[in-house]
Amino acid sequence: NRSGTRRRYHDDGISDDEIEGKRTFDLEEKLHSSRFSSDRVKRMEGKNFTFEFIQRGGLRDPIIFERPDGLGIRMPDSTFTVNDVKNFVGSRRMIDVMDVATQKGIEMSMAQWWRYYETPPSQREKLYNVISLEFSHTKLEELVKRPSTVDIIDWVDNMWPRHLKERQRDSTNAILDMQYPKVQKYCLMSVQGCYTDFHIDFGGTSVWYHILRGGKVFWLIPPTPQNLELYENWVLSGKQGDIFLGDKATDCQRIELKQGYTFIIPSGWIHAVYTPVDTLVFGGNFLHSFNISMQLNIYSIEDRTRVPTKFRYPFYYEMCWYVLERYLYSLTNTSYLIPEFQKHSLGLKRDPSNCDTLNGHAKEEDETPSPPSRPGVKVHLTPFELEGLWNLLGKLESLPSHKKCVPAGIHNAPALLHDMRALLKEHANDNPKLAYTGRPIVKWPKRPPPFPAPVGRPKLATTPIIPRPTKPASSMSVLRRRRVRCKRCEACLRAECGDCNFCRDMKKFGGPGKLKQTCVLRQCLAPGLPLSAVCEICEEGNQDTGEELMECSNCAQIAHPSCLKVPGEGVVNKDLPSCWECPKCVVEDDDEDEDSEERDFDGEDEEMEDLDDGGEDEEDEEGENHSDSETDPPVLLVSDLNDELLNGSYLTVTLQRPAKAKRDPGAIVPKLEAKNGISPPPPPPSATGSSPPSLLSHPSFRDVGNEPGCEKEVWVSVFRYLSRTELAVCMRVCKAWYKWSFDKRLWNRIDLSRCRSVSAQALSAIIKRQPVTLDLSWTPVSKKQITWLVHHLPGLKDLILSGCSSSCVSGLISQSLPCLRTLDLCWAEGVKESQLKDLISPPGSENRSRLRNTLSLRLSGLDVSDSILKLIIRHMPLLRRLDLSHCHDVTDQSVSLLTASGSNMRSTLREINLAGCSKLTDACLSYMKRLSALTLLDLRSCKGVTRRGCDYFISDLSYCTLFCLTEDKLIQRIS
Repeated sequence: NRSGTRRRYHDDGISDDEIEGKRTFDLEEKLHSSRFSSDRVKRMEGKNFTFEFIQRGGLRDPIIFERPDGLGIRMPDSTFTVNDVKNFVGSRRMIDVMDVATQKGIEMSMAQWWRYYETPPSQREKLYNVISLEFSHTKLEELVKRPSTVDIIDWVDNMWPRHLKERQRDSTNAILDMQYPKVQKYCLMSVQGCYTDFHIDFGGTSVWYHILRGGKVFWLIPPTPQNLELYENWVLSGKQGDIFLGDKATDCQRIELKQGYTFIIPSGWIHAVYTPVDTLVFGGNFLHSFNISMQLNIYSIEDRTRVPTKFRYPFYYEMCWYVLERYLYSLTNTSYLIPEFQKHSLGLKRDPSNCDTLNGHAKEEDETPSPPSRPGVKVHLTPFELEGLWNLLGKLESLPSHKKCVPAGIHNAPALLHDMRALLKEHANDNPKLAYTGRPIVKWPKRPPPFPAPVGRPKLATTPIIPRPTKPASSMSVLRRRRVRCKRCEACLRAECGDCNFCRDMKKFGGPGKLKQTCVLRQCLAPGLPLSAVCEICEEGNQDTGEELMECSNCAQIAHPSCLKVPGEGVVNKDLPSCWECPKCVVEDDDEDEDSEERDFDGEDEEMEDLDDGGEDEEDEEGENHSDSETDPPVLLVSDLNDELLNGSYLTVTLQRPAKAKRDPGAIVPKLEAKNGISPPPPPPSATGSSPPSLLSHPSFRDVGNEPGCEKEVWVSVFRYLSRTELAVCMRVCKAWYKWSFDKRLWNRIDLSRCRSVSAQALSAIIKRQPVTLDLSWTPVSKKQITWLVHHLPGLKDLILSGCSSSCVSGLISQSLPCLRTLDLCWAEGVKESQLKDLISPPGSENRSRLRNTLSLRLSGLDVSDSILKLIIRHMPLLRRLDLSHCHDVTDQSVSLLTASGSNMRSTLREINLAGCSKLTDACLSYMKRLSALTLLDLRSCKGVTRRGCDYFISDLSYCTLFCLTEDKLIQRIS
């Protein structure tokens, strides 16, 4: 296995003999030996490499194409060099480089690698090899096209939701920013003498490989069961440097690839590679449907040999789920994609009333494409597909629930498995001859036009186009650049992270120092004006007058408030020191007519609809500039209100949708109705061509909020009905709504589960909202981030950190940890007993634990010993729910300890989950009788606990409490 260690590529003073893993066999002898002369590799012409060829043969043998004709590939010309690669992917792009002597990985920038590659061979102290530069989404991508047949069979292009691939923006292979398995296009750069030891490409992927310059020598071992077992034992032995695997295998072939050759390596083939001259290669990896069994087998071997995640196929099981879904949809027109994925990848729209149906049938509109398979035409699966899909189905069914990795785009996974099994049974007797059609079964339907042409009266050519007035660009970013650190906030006091782009650019971290930006985590939260700032009017600073300078966020004028002669008051920005909206800008904003104000909102965010002011004069002047086909924008309906009602003591707010409004979050309209016993008068008939007056245009609208607490409470009560997405849209309407949307009552629970990362801006947003419940399950959160969160969330009550790392748990060990009522650490990775002890025990010199008020504790999947249980009994006297499922150290003695005399658990513990605890027996049930408040006992998957023991437990307690078995070994109280 290769372990990536970040260091300079010139480790001076260390010889190869001192490095563990140095090769001891004679590579020169292997290059000329006659033992590797078997004949397993085929030679073909590109025109014969078709989809039907793969349907018939399953792509089982390696193939060499000496000429690119007929393959459909596109490559740069032979003068293309490593310097060109650097220019196309960027000189600062970090790449993984392999030390040939030790077969271990290090990291270099592309500029460092280019300088090394251009060094004459005689002056290279060590041999380095680049085999994993994935260049999709760079400028180089357009110059390289792989074989056309590979495009047809690659799962990434045909199974993975295509809109996710289109969302990919990052050109690196950072897993946090990866939207799809980014393994399709690699650039391999090797210097003379490089050798890569025997390996199997990750996930059982097949490989396409084109020699642009130079040459390669391959040793190939077929993936027979004996050879795969030999390979697995060889990897686990740790003696790769002493044993040349080709000598031990039953069959091994050596081939030489020359410049211009294209090579296909099928799934599972074990191979080693030698570079006789400096070589530049383009290649890529792909999974396909005609050798699924081998692909799954190789993935299992990677599990057993503990290959690091970095060197494995990303989103492997997620891809497998999408494969089943795509085959099911292509053959039955039944989709288990969620509605959003159906819309963006399939081009389907579903009736909202049917979104939650169990079978997942998708209903197409008239303009959507027809299903892939025509009614009445029997589609036959090839034997390779049929066998592979059965194996894939069995594999996903056999995975435990916490390893199924069902992707977010799939809903109702059990039903998908059920329907797929029924489908495969229907195709069990398919005729292979009828399956070899040369056309793929699974392919994406053609998308309908994204923006259909509007139907209606065309615009007159003579109509003058009036440019939309634009609001001056917000100068907040300018203010931040010109301002100086406060040196007091959390960001100013922390150290650089060393990992962000700005840190990696710094010279002290080995970068070129060109960006000259501070660390992302050290961006000041409250930057102030510099000491050199002076008033534009009196030309004096803060030190001279003692009055604070203020900077306007609109016009960027810096002045003393007393120096301004404009009547009125400014609006102070509470989030940024010495910042306000000056009286001049406030007055100008008030003087603007409503139509301009609406256009300002539209300029700030293109997704917001313009609010119609409803005035007759404006409509007559500007009505010709609006297309008649546009749908009416959502408006705030107050046409049935008068000033008297608006100024009443209180209002009732209900939600309604306009009949013609689009089905989006912006289409929800609050309707105000007076609740004083007087029915509102009927709305007057609107004039031809005018829309109902908006709430913003009502003369007394701005006066409504003047009564203390009136308007805010009304709108907060409306906002409670909105989803998070809809609330975010409302925050963009106006400043008042933005401020009211931060009300803590609207953000009692924040769910950031299964996010790829949490940025510094997201952390600040969480702190502003002060949630009661925070869900960060299966989201990578660092120790610094969780420490910062618990320090700034004193009102936090429920913290969910399922699937977190051990460093995240360490971040909870702090005196500032709020008194939680729920703590969920299920399936946290690498958590040690000492960390749990420190978390539960009182911090520092205190004598009370920070978890003393905890009501629910979930430790599923952790190593919980009896000493941990003693601490729980001692420091959590109010505990009601305890989850110890799949804790393999829990025994009958552990249960006895929990229910021992003197333990508060006897009277407080209501629910206990011990599912999957393999060491429990029926004896634990006798201890459970001590729990007087018990309402739920989960012993499912406990092999040592019998159904008879559960029945005895229920009958023994029937005199005082009635229990029943709702499921196998799930005991629930019914009275």
